[in-house]
Amino acid sequence: MSFNDKLMEKMLPIATWISENKYVIAVRDGCMLAFPPTMFASICIILQNLPTTFGFAQFLPEAILTFLNDFFGPVANATMNISTLFMVFGIAYHLAKNYGKSSLYAGAIAISSFMMLVPITWGDNGGIIPLSKFGAEGMFIGMIVSVLSTEIFCRIENADIKIKMPASVPPAIAKSFETIIPGAAALFVMNVIRYGFTFTEWGNAVDFVYKSLQIPLQGIGASLPAIILVVALTQFFWWFGIHGTIVVNSVIEPIYAALSLENFTAFSNGQELPNVLTSTFKGVFVDCGLVLGIALACIILIARSKRLKTTMRLLVAPASFNISEPLTFGLPIVLNPTIFIPWILAPVVMVTISYFAISTGIVPKTNGATIVWSTPVFLSGILATGSIRGGLLQIVNVIVGVCIWYPFLKLLDKQYLNEEKELEN
Repeated sequence: MSFNDKLMEKMLPIATWISENKYVIAVRDGCMLAFPPTMFASICIILQNLPTTFGFAQFLPEAILTFLNDFFGPVANATMNISTLFMVFGIAYHLAKNYGKSSLYAGAIAISSFMMLVPITWGDNGGIIPLSKFGAEGMFIGMIVSVLSTEIFCRIENADIKIKMPASVPPAIAKSFETIIPGAAALFVMNVIRYGFTFTEWGNAVDFVYKSLQIPLQGIGASLPAIILVVALTQFFWWFGIHGTIVVNSVIEPIYAALSLENFTAFSNGQELPNVLTSTFKGVFVDCGLVLGIALACIILIARSKRLKTTMRLLVAPASFNISEPLTFGLPIVLNPTIFIPWILAPVVMVTISYFAISTGIVPKTNGATIVWSTPVFLSGILATGSIRGGLLQIVNVIVGVCIWYPFLKLLDKQYLNEEKELEN
């Protein structure tokens, strides 16, 4: 058995377990429920800051700038800043669906369970809930609550402990009654947890999870070694033919999503952006531009082998929009020893350059806006940072990618050319 086969034998079960784990799948799919409203919020904040981004704000009347702020600014409070609520419902819905249970009701119970734990400050004008609890601060506790409440809900429902209605009762009404006991069981447990935390120094479960778990995890995830490991593992899985993005992102995306949301909130409020590393950072300064760098390296190389020439023609146009399938299956990437080093090295170098460029202030931090993955290089960098320097950093990364890939593609082209000559003979 070759080294590759042995490594595949060890890695495949791990990747398969992660990609098929019901909780990982529920979190991954549930988080996507927040995508439409957060995408709308991202577009609004980009439009709101368009004059500043492209440097013509000083030429516009104050009334127009005020309109942009008043019209687009409040959108975040109904979208991005309450994204945890969408995630809580989505995770519970998909987990219950995986169990074959009442997914819609499980989602509703999860929302109620989460609200049970959120601290409310009472005053003369009524109750006040900090909006931050529905955003970055509540993200981790939201995921925990949605899984826990749904597990209780589904186990009680699976035990057939329910109020049974006569067959003459309409199905929708009957289902509402059938889910009362499973829902009450989950809510009762959450209320016990809520009450228990009132006797602790934190006062509530949300602050406990945020301060004891989320902040330490974000601190680890926000470090350069962590993002290098994430990028290297993603590329490593891809080289074995395993969807590295799904496998790795399923585990780490909640951390970077929370960091990104913190930046978005700060940007919306005109405050200093706290985080260098976010989900936007990885998407814009690592994933975006990697394929284009390989394509440009192919063009500069002017391949002599028919195989690489064909790949080159197919690769350039899709690479401009970060579409990687022609590259993945054309070179190919999977188990190709010649390109293993640049496949891992290029994104690691790109992420390192980007990290230092942003951490030193040469390039502004990402504003937390969701940038569509197919947005071309340079434009996506500008939109993500609100500065042309973000686009220029992407160009630097592409050039670095070309330099790293060039000698290996030249070697690959020579190998393909020799193979073609052997076939002709």
